[in-house]
Amino acid sequence: MAREIEVLEDLRDGIETFVERWAKIQRNSVKSIQAVTNRIVQLEHLEGSLGKLETFQDLREKTKGKLLVDLFDKLVPALESSIKEFTKLMKMFETLRQNMQSIQTFAESLRGSIDKNEQLDDFVGFLDLIIMSIQDILNMFEAEFLVKITIYQDLEEGTVDLGVISNYLTIWTVEPNIAPQALDKLLRDLDEHFELLRDIFAGKTGVSIPENIRKVSF
Repeated sequence: MAREIEVLEDLRDGIETFVERWAKIQRNSVKSIQAVTNRIVQLEHLEGSLGKLETFQDLREKTKGKLLVDLFDKLVPALESSIKEFTKLMKMFETLRQNMQSIQTFAESLRGSIDKNEQLDDFVGFLDLIIMSIQDILNMFEAEFLVKITIYQDLEEGTVDLGVISNYLTIWTVEPNIAPQALDKLLRDLDEHFELLRDIFAGKTGVSIPENIRKVSF
């Protein structure tokens, strides 16, 4: 049981660190694509009237061509360093998921003993709440990483049109799979769960656990 408690503590600290690092990489990536989005705005403006410049042959097309070359020269490098950092961070994600699965396995082993010891019922249910909160958090970031890697790979091939690029960068910036309010609530819930877990081991709650588990230092 001591190992499982250690894994739980590492999970909570690890998730907090992961979320903070992700947010930092995201902020830097948004800054890096600002120059790119400015080029997109310029290209979109070229669809409007050129006034007296309309008399100059191919001026619109020549300007578009120059802006497009500049756009693609900046686009992939602007995201490349960020996607490398996200990819590196996902190694930490895999460790967090493995630790969560370890706790899941532990909870399942306790669940199989409930018939012999009813005191375990509430405790296993409480572990389930912690596992579900962690799963929800990890699912958010996994889904968003898959979107980001797809965007980067498609842009790297250079086969998408301007409208798609604009939508890609909007999605990259907005991160639709990460709901800030839901994430904050899950992190708060997780903190409360861990505080309650400490209270359970201190005998401050009505949740009964076997004495051999209660003796574990948390």
